[in-house]
Amino acid sequence: SSRSMAASLLACSFSVALWTARQPATVALIGAGVARPRAAVPVAQQGPMEDGFRELMPMATQEGNVDPELVQRIDLEVQALTGVSLEDLLNPSKVVNLERERLLTVDELAAAAEPELRAELEPKLEKIEQRLFVEKRTVFRGWLKGLFIGQSLIAVVLSGVMVFDAFPGIHLDLSLRALGFWSYWLFVIPSLRARRPRGWEKRALNVAFLGSPLLTLGMPFLTKDPAAIWGANLVLLVGCYAYGLAVGDGGDEVEGFSGPLRWLDFGSGQERGVRGAARERLLAKDAPPKPAATEADATSAASAPQAAGSEK
Repeated sequence: SSRSMAASLLACSFSVALWTARQPATVALIGAGVARPRAAVPVAQQGPMEDGFRELMPMATQEGNVDPELVQRIDLEVQALTGVSLEDLLNPSKVVNLERERLLTVDELAAAAEPELRAELEPKLEKIEQRLFVEKRTVFRGWLKGLFIGQSLIAVVLSGVMVFDAFPGIHLDLSLRALGFWSYWLFVIPSLRARRPRGWEKRALNVAFLGSPLLTLGMPFLTKDPAAIWGANLVLLVGCYAYGLAVGDGGDEVEGFSGPLRWLDFGSGQERGVRGAARERLLAKDAPPKPAATEADATSAASAPQAAGSEK
């Protein structure tokens, strides 16, 4: 019956939404893998999808972020090396974090007096400088942006074939057809945002990214046809682009998500310009342990108050 079909459609939609919340950004992993495969280490989970937005990077002093003077200095260095700005690198926030970590390590090395501690800090500093040398020269190339555009177009075509059940000789289950209209939020819009658009296009894609799941969850109350829900998402995306073109950016920088909405966007931000106290905790994990106090130090510390009393 129509009621049972609507219930099945809603169940499929919620299942896909829950799956999305538990998975990393698939498009980001594809883009980062094509650009430069890397091992999954705590401070190397970088990619154009993850680093592409200014609000996810430590680019200001709000909420304990890096001093903008440091960012400006790095930007000038990158322009001198590559001819592009810091934001045009593949991993701009990683460059900022590495430079900040380098400065902290230099300070620790300057204050270290024990040979053992210096022997631990010197290789660490050399490793950071080597990674920084590479990251400052890794530019987010135009071909990679074109790859994301092609990826979004392929997702639109394949999802359209899925929702219309147009694969020759194959009948798709309703859950797969539901995945077809969810592909706008899962693949199409994230692929377009992975290009790091600015100005009106960034505003348009932000609106589309927030509007697509709301539309997809609400449409089953009006229609049970997966193709109609897919078409509504296509109209929403085109309409958001038209809205962005009409409104423009007003000459101001378009801000991204903040507050609770930022959790919708490509992970929690760890090591993509991680902020404030969280960054300090991550650095503390890598800090070398303090040397344990020797028995002679403990004896001298215990005898100090007695010596002071005897002098009185």
